[in-house]
Amino acid sequence: MRTIYKKELARIFKDKKMVFSVFLLPVLIMVGIMALVGNLTSRQMEDIENHESIVYMMNEPESFTAFLDASDLHMDVKSVETEAERDDVMSMLKEGDADLFIEFPENFDSLIQGYRQGDEVPQIKTYYNPSEDYSSSAYELISNQSLEAYRQVLLSQRVTDMNELQVFTVNSDNKDMVVQDDQKASGKALGMMLPYFITILLFAGAMGIGTDMIAGEKERGTMASLLVTPVKRKSIVLGKVFALMTISGISSVIYIVVMGATFPKILGGDSGLDLEITPEQIVMIGVLLVAIAFLYSAIVILLSVFARDLKEASTYITPAYMVVLVIGMMTMFTTREAGMKDYLIPFYNTALALKGILTSEVTMAQYGVTLAMTLVLGGILTAVIAKAFESEKVMNL
Repeated sequence: MRTIYKKELARIFKDKKMVFSVFLLPVLIMVGIMALVGNLTSRQMEDIENHESIVYMMNEPESFTAFLDASDLHMDVKSVETEAERDDVMSMLKEGDADLFIEFPENFDSLIQGYRQGDEVPQIKTYYNPSEDYSSSAYELISNQSLEAYRQVLLSQRVTDMNELQVFTVNSDNKDMVVQDDQKASGKALGMMLPYFITILLFAGAMGIGTDMIAGEKERGTMASLLVTPVKRKSIVLGKVFALMTISGISSVIYIVVMGATFPKILGGDSGLDLEITPEQIVMIGVLLVAIAFLYSAIVILLSVFARDLKEASTYITPAYMVVLVIGMMTMFTTREAGMKDYLIPFYNTALALKGILTSEVTMAQYGVTLAMTLVLGGILTAVIAKAFESEKVMNL
């Protein structure tokens, strides 16, 4: 077993190209993707802020026109005079050629100034296209904010003391309204994505190397030569499983260290991430990653055993990869507190445990159950692999 183990590790670590492709290339790609997404998002937000909103108004009163001029908003205002023009503007909104349409009642200023108790309250109608970013931004800025400020201005002209209309205020002078544990909040933010990225990188790495260890050797004919040597087949199985587990474990540690160091910087200084991982958390994550690597390695090798070549092995493993990936993503969208039963579900429990470690919410009992379930399932699959290696029918596929 030790000889097989060393042989597999030597095949990886003595090849500089293999070391780069297994340990460095995936994390560089992932960091590059995250940096690109962050950069594109920043550019998109900057573009929306710098965009000159195209706003059409119908029956606009002079008071509102003067209010907009004083507000110095970055927008191009155009008037709509007829119903035909109104229909054209509605079409332009659909096509994204206009950002916002504001329709005032006729003689709006007269209605406001001549208002008496019991009169119908004038209604300003706004139209926008939520599928267009520019339109949504214009609606938020002008319809929700500017019109509300305009309403307050008109109201102040009608009411002598505005405070008489306020029964109470909410957080008008409360600087300490946000009460949270920054460590827990940062851990929760990383905990939502970390299990997902670990699943992608860890399983994908094991998939590429593991299929070559079994199906690749079958295809090249070296597996047949290995099986006729005076070596116990159980030793061959364990040697390959532990070698793949070691490689996957090392790669996962590299992924997490690099992602943990670069993630807050990629998001920018205002990300709010201020995570300090304790030595205890590092040990818990490290031990769990070893168990996950063992389980994923067993899955990959088991499916590769029943394949004749690399192509067939990839066909078998891809559905398993998708299942594990979907289960890992489930923790990103769950809000309820996980119970002990959840930690009995394979694959899902590891994602929960990783998230719980970062937020300091997982108990030692839950962690222990997750670790035990992962190792036991990996051990069962390894036993099945050993049994399959004893079958000449399976190994001669």
